Amino acid sequence: MRTLFKLILLAALIYAGWYIWKNYDIGAWYKTVSQAIENKNTKGALVLPKKRGESQKDLTGFYIKNCIFTPPAMTVAKGTRVSWYNQDSVDRQVIGPAIDSSLINPEKSYSRTFLESGTFDFGCDDLTHNKAQLIVK
Repeated sequence: MRTLFKLILLAALIYAGWYIWKNYDIGAWYKTVSQAIENKNTKGALVLPKKRGESQKDLTGFYIKNCIFTPPAMTVAKGTRVSWYNQDSVDRQVIGPAIDSSLINPEKSYSRTFLESGTFDFGCDDLTHNKAQLIVK
């Protein structure tokens, strides 16, 4: 019985470590804590890691959550690489007259460089009313 308990505990610890590594920005957290310790700032050493995606938002990126695009519209210059980040737990696809991302897996992204000016309307794969717009000048 003790061996079974130890195996379950070990599995839980491995899963918890994997979950934290996958969902939290450990590298940035480690850097912050290391600098705080070097500066002898013990309060700074108690900073918790931020979830991935919270620490750095892509200013030329659309975030998809519940098939809603954030921001709903964006203006960029020609030659800008624009990304779509799937923050849903299911695959999503960005569809429009000039945009077809194919399926974007959860926590993954699709990027494209826009070399021509224009207004590009697009929506989510489930054909909801949630549309967004990209203006390239």
